[in-house]
Amino acid sequence: MSEKISNGIENQWDLVRRGDVEQGVALMRENYGRDSSPSYIMELGVGYLWTEKYKAAWEHFQYAMQRHPLTTDVFYGMSGAARWCIGEPDAAVSSWKTGLDAQFADAAGGVHLPLLLWVASVLRPNVLSSREAIVLLEKRVKDPRVKNWPGALAQFVLNIIDEKTLEERSIERISRIISPRRKWMIAFYKCVVKLERSDLSREEFNVLMGEMSDTSISEWSQERNFLSLLWNEEFFIARHEASLPTVKLNELLKSQR
Repeated sequence: MSEKISNGIENQWDLVRRGDVEQGVALMRENYGRDSSPSYIMELGVGYLWTEKYKAAWEHFQYAMQRHPLTTDVFYGMSGAARWCIGEPDAAVSSWKTGLDAQFADAAGGVHLPLLLWVASVLRPNVLSSREAIVLLEKRVKDPRVKNWPGALAQFVLNIIDEKTLEERSIERISRIISPRRKWMIAFYKCVVKLERSDLSREEFNVLMGEMSDTSISEWSQERNFLSLLWNEEFFIARHEASLPTVKLNELLKSQR
């Protein structure tokens, strides 16, 4: 997400958060129609995801990937998140795998999509094996750029660093604090690790995902913090997992045995 958030974008998101979804999304479409740069591509795509227009989000990012001259992993990431929320984890995994070769990736040398694939291997082991996801992560953490965020998350998942080191590595250089966005990401990956190690039941995990995807709490009242949260595919995965009814969850768990 762009560091600078204009008043126009804030107003659009204010409209959406107040419940005036159609007008807010319409303004995002207008901006995208005037300027199809990556920041506006992301804004409209995330707007679709937030308002649960998952098919529109997927089509939007697919079109952006076809039209944009340079490939960026976040488009693949968000496209996969849309498919995950539709209930098509195999298509999500396919999108994230395709994005591994994108020209632009995160500052840690491209660990984010492998992290999403690892999450998929924990939540839907029938779609992707844990070993395949771990091999991808192990390859990426050998890059010296792993010292940059979100490299610490990848190293934590692989048990290279502990929780204390993860938090130390997550302190931002300028502010000297861990931002709300990074705190959320740390909490999310801690939960997935606990689920993988059977320290959490699937039901307990989904309850935690519901708590974590509640943006009505004061921490997300500031527009910048709220948008920084939504610029993570993990948020939409968490919200989707929390939304699974007990019957659906039991069917899912049974299919993975």
